[in-house]
Amino acid sequence: MKEFLSKDFHLDKRLTINQLLALHTYQKNYRVKVYLLINHETITLENLANLVSFSLTMSPKCKIKLIVEGENAQVTLEELTKCLQQEVYIIAN
Repeated sequence: MKEFLSKDFHLDKRLTINQLLALHTYQKNYRVKVYLLINHETITLENLANLVSFSLTMSPKCKIKLIVEGENAQVTLEELTKCLQQEVYIIAN
């Protein structure tokens, strides 16, 4: 069953390139759509170049919303939360 879930984050610093790569890889390898909402702008994780450019424009301390659409949205949200909060990198199959 398709679900929409979201979670807010307060970042202390910009996302690292490793975090961005992990987010992009996760989006690419699983059947979910993941969006980041920052300052009323939304970006998908599908295009890595756009994701990196977008991350460079965000302030070091900002609030973002992670939005997940698809099956097993709760599991996806939990795994991506780890990536954003603890710099745990997801290895996709």
